[in-house]
Amino acid sequence: MSDYITDGKGRNTMVKKLQPKLRFRGFTDAWEPRRLKSLHRQPLLVSPVPSQTYISWSVPAFSTGEPEIVKGSEIESVKQSVNSSDVLLCRINPRINRVWVVEARKDTDLPMIASTEWVVFTGHNSDSYFLSALFTSSRFRNMLLSEVAGVTGSQKRFQIASVLERQEYFPTQIEQARIGLLFAKVDNLIAAEKRKLDLLQKKKRALLRQIFEQKLRFAGYNNPWERCRLGDITEFADYGIAASAIPYDGTVRYLRITDIDDETRQVNIYELPSPDMKHRSRKEDYLRQGDLVFARTGASVGKTYLNRSDRDDIVHAGFLIRFRLKDNICPEFIYQQTLGENYRKFIAITSQRSGQPGINSSEYADWTLYLTSIEEQNQIGGLFGQLDELIAALTQKIDLLMIKKKALLQQMFV
Repeated sequence: MSDYITDGKGRNTMVKKLQPKLRFRGFTDAWEPRRLKSLHRQPLLVSPVPSQTYISWSVPAFSTGEPEIVKGSEIESVKQSVNSSDVLLCRINPRINRVWVVEARKDTDLPMIASTEWVVFTGHNSDSYFLSALFTSSRFRNMLLSEVAGVTGSQKRFQIASVLERQEYFPTQIEQARIGLLFAKVDNLIAAEKRKLDLLQKKKRALLRQIFEQKLRFAGYNNPWERCRLGDITEFADYGIAASAIPYDGTVRYLRITDIDDETRQVNIYELPSPDMKHRSRKEDYLRQGDLVFARTGASVGKTYLNRSDRDDIVHAGFLIRFRLKDNICPEFIYQQTLGENYRKFIAITSQRSGQPGINSSEYADWTLYLTSIEEQNQIGGLFGQLDELIAALTQKIDLLMIKKKALLQQMFV
């Protein structure tokens, strides 16, 4: 929100009074302009001492949410000194939203250093978490992207001098603190949910390894597992048929299997807007409950998807292979094996052996997997199906929190 102030005689001075769309109650003052260079701290370069241990705020460590504890002898480049409450803004590929508030460790007084790829802003006369929120806003990101030089993502960096000349608007320090505290709480909540998700995914990976290596079994089952080929337990596999041969009544879903997440196996689902053929792909197929889909070409080769829905779907099948399993096989049990080490090795070896990009249906049919009784298959499939539901629910919760944060950033910053 913005308006203009007057000189007290009713004359418009054309000095713009800037305020955000959403504010905490009781705050009405206009936000004041400040150049970013007034908050910038010139780097104090440090040559790490081999015998010294440091807390290092590296760029790779950002994804973990925690700085590294590292020996000086393991550090191969010059770093810069950082202090508690400094705000770090990453220069590399600003499309990736990397902003970090330096927080001193209570259990140690080790010196703190950071990569020189971080631009350091001081919390002096500003709130660190307010700055962090400002730097993560979409508007600020777009500004950084307009100041980028370089060719590829890993080489792109924003131009520091130009960015520091940019002007941003700031409220009073009291209002900054209120806004900063709000976004700090939102960030902590998102981080906590991400930690839960990470632990759950690690637990699932450990269980996949232990169960499919038969080191861990449900009580009452001790029969040996049998090796078989995927082709031995499927009714058929196909590449799909012409879209014109599939009727469309407006009730089926249209799945884009290109968008399978490696961890959650989630896919983007689009409803066809009408039976108009211009919205249909050349190759489609019905995907029924229990059908397995394998990507056969491109960067997605090897990715799999199981239709757990109790309804038929239309699936883009121009580069996919659909396998329908026999009645005495648990689809979830087979699908979960495609997430394990055995399947990954098969994909790596088969992709190299084929000599061409992609894996065809006969090659997929040769994949060797393991079978147990249908009762144990159902037990194992049910366990992993429940874990996947928990993972999907946590992922959705994180996504919703991120959407809420984005909306707040748009409304609380000018």
